[in-house]
Amino acid sequence: MTTLAEAPAARATRGPRGLVVASALCAGVTVGNVYLAQPVLGLMAASLGVPAGAAGGVVTAALLGYAVGILLLVPLGDLVDRRRLVVLLGSATPLLLVGAAVAPSVPVLSALVGLAAAATVVPQVLVPLVAEVSAPERRGSAVAWVQAGLITGMMTSRVVSGAVGDAFGWRAVYLVAAALTALVVVLTVRTLPVDAPRPRQRYRDLLAVLPGLVRRPVVLGPSLAQAAVFAGFNALWTTLALVLTRPPHGLSASVAGLVGLLGLAGAVAAPLAGRGVDRVGARRVAGAGVLALLVAAPLLFLGGRWLLALVPGVLLLAVGMQVCQVAHQAHVMIGQAETRSRRNAVYMVSAFLGGALGATVGSAAYSATGWGAACAVAAGFFLLGGLAWWFGVRPPRERAAA
Repeated sequence: MTTLAEAPAARATRGPRGLVVASALCAGVTVGNVYLAQPVLGLMAASLGVPAGAAGGVVTAALLGYAVGILLLVPLGDLVDRRRLVVLLGSATPLLLVGAAVAPSVPVLSALVGLAAAATVVPQVLVPLVAEVSAPERRGSAVAWVQAGLITGMMTSRVVSGAVGDAFGWRAVYLVAAALTALVVVLTVRTLPVDAPRPRQRYRDLLAVLPGLVRRPVVLGPSLAQAAVFAGFNALWTTLALVLTRPPHGLSASVAGLVGLLGLAGAVAAPLAGRGVDRVGARRVAGAGVLALLVAAPLLFLGGRWLLALVPGVLLLAVGMQVCQVAHQAHVMIGQAETRSRRNAVYMVSAFLGGALGATVGSAAYSATGWGAACAVAAGFFLLGGLAWWFGVRPPRERAAA
């Protein structure tokens, strides 16, 4: 079996394509576990005899669990063999999902879903590994394919969950997810190389490095930029269904969900953005993504009245966000391999916190004065992301001169 120390020689003969494909598939299936509850909250509430609002705690538990997993488990990729870590997390996740399927109450369900979401951070363990075994001139493309899997899983998991829930009940959703997760982890593990020996260090010391990593320009700039971009994206995405199902559009929930699938354009854009990073650099690609988002905001504002403007606005929103994600994450992967997992953890937690802030502020703005306010909030976040990109995602020589 190939070790990471032998990876350059292995690349010359067969390349990391199998690992990249398996990682993208694994990312798409496992990230969906975080979003399974959203389409079936009504079914959960009716089955467990609680108000729909109480069942919403399951969604919150999943999102918080995923954030905690990124912060506490992803850095382990710099301490232990990542193949073993994937095996451990990939074994725990299906068991926790089966437990969620038979949960007798909302508190128990929320706890198990939160733990399953924390363990399902396998994609964020794989991203540094994919970056490490890929040739530098193809690193952006490799990371982008994993991101394409992630965005596909995020967008399609809601549709699949709703369909399975309607046909067989909400418990079947978690049983199906457990089976798919177990299958895809087995397939992925077969492609993973064995890590080279790591320096001995304590887990506490591993986490103690995180504050220092935050201050590094290669991490700080992209993290702040993506946090702002993801905040603007969530300010719009969390309120989009409300706009579609109310006058003047008045679409049904199912049709509104199909409009949401336009977000899959981001999965198509990710590999193209990765190639762009390899050819012209992360800064230019991220700038193109920010520009697409700044154009999307006024189109979406007009889309509040005219559906013809809403559709291209949604497409640009999804593409711009994913292009920024690929470019910023590729920028974070630059540098020493020894801290790559922890840098990725800092980056992802920053993006997640920004997304949570954007969803909260955007929802509040929509409740106060409507869709126009949500669009204004998003545009403000996109401008902040543009500023962070301009000052933070710059080549080392240019940054030193500044």
